[in-house]
Amino acid sequence: MANPNAPAATMPKFELPPEPAPAVAAADTHTLSLFDLTGKTALVTGANGGIGGGMARGLADAGADIIIVQIPGEQSSFHAELAAATGRKVTVYDCDMADSAGIRAAVQRVLDDGHVIDILCNVAGITSGSIPILHETDTHKDAIIQINFNAVWILSQCVARHMVDRGQGGKMINVCSLAAYKAMTTFSVYGPMKAAVAQLTNSFANEFGPYNIQVNAVFPGWIHTALAQRYVDDPETNARITSTIPARRWGKPQDFKGITVFLASSASDYVNGARIFIDGGAHSM
Repeated sequence: MANPNAPAATMPKFELPPEPAPAVAAADTHTLSLFDLTGKTALVTGANGGIGGGMARGLADAGADIIIVQIPGEQSSFHAELAAATGRKVTVYDCDMADSAGIRAAVQRVLDDGHVIDILCNVAGITSGSIPILHETDTHKDAIIQINFNAVWILSQCVARHMVDRGQGGKMINVCSLAAYKAMTTFSVYGPMKAAVAQLTNSFANEFGPYNIQVNAVFPGWIHTALAQRYVDDPETNARITSTIPARRWGKPQDFKGITVFLASSASDYVNGARIFIDGGAHSM
């Protein structure tokens, strides 16, 4: 039995930054200039295609240089195409999101190479593969937990330390999922881990708001990417899915361009801990 006279355990004290956070943009700032990302650098995981590709394209269109973090050895021409199309500097780094120590080392390589990180987009992830609970395995479950949650937490911590040390604020955008909001069959690990990323978003938003770092989350619904092609190609499945979307269509990677620029720019300086659905209204059904 615990000793009632024992001293209470103390928690580390959370200290606010020593200097006030930078002032918000002046009231006379032209509206369109709030979305200008010229001079900023964004690190985007999973940017070689799908949602990550749409987000990276939006950021580059708005003037940001891009750092792509990809699966080691991944063969993609996206970085060259993006640089050619936008005139922005696009750099690629390999990193295995299943390797926690490797994530920290990858961030250090980026910084050692002289880059700064103004914007972080946590996009990379793996799906559950539609496995029923009774057939789920520890190996598969642990891989989803590592890549969809642990990797996001570790990368966010590393980049947040960099942003705090720089003292110039920053933006973080986490990609969650409609499955984090609506429980779906055969998504018993994926959905809860994406919900955990939503709560992670709020935790980081609370602690780093005083450093002028805004952390927000987007919740994709049914998005037409290479991973979803098999559902699009099946008439019955396609009809069933689109019937649950008020917009009556699948989302597209380009649907993420505008919201990403908003959340990465000065236009969202007073938006922190938000959860924004990019799902054609499916969450409201």
